[in-house]
Amino acid sequence: MSARVAAHQRRDSRLNNSIKAADPEREDAVRAETVALLDDLKDRLAKAEGASEQHQKQAEVLQSRLDDALKEQAKLEEKVHENEEQIETLRNERREAARQMREMEAIYEAERSAMTKEKEDMGNREEEMQRVIQRLKDSLAQRTANGDDEIRPSRQCMWPRLTIAYFFDFAFPFAIPFSSL
Repeated sequence: MSARVAAHQRRDSRLNNSIKAADPEREDAVRAETVALLDDLKDRLAKAEGASEQHQKQAEVLQSRLDDALKEQAKLEEKVHENEEQIETLRNERREAARQMREMEAIYEAERSAMTKEKEDMGNREEEMQRVIQRLKDSLAQRTANGDDEIRPSRQCMWPRLTIAYFFDFAFPFAIPFSSL
């Protein structure tokens, strides 16, 4: 039951009682009391309405703050989403760079290994050639020491014997034979 209904009922019951009594003094006292009660109720009502208005304003301010906070939250969530996408992109780029680095290291290692093998092979060939040269020198020195002075035709001696036709056959096998000129 509301305060207004209760006050109205009290007033009616007091007025009915006062009419029955027909005592003017009592009737005045009852009316004064009723007026005082009504004034008190009006004051309470005004205070309650003021408090209600104040609460309504506070609710509007809080709602406005809530709306602003929700907008800010939406912006921050969007920013977080963008940052997560950037992080994922950077992680993918880092993985790709690491993969490329591993590939480059593997290529480098393979080339280094191939170069080392090639260097070893060349060293072995050079050693073999040095041994061959040394054997030839030893053989030549031994022949010279034994007195084998056989005359062997050298390149210089053979050169005058070479004919132009021989040179053309050797140098230009696809050329027209010299004799047909």
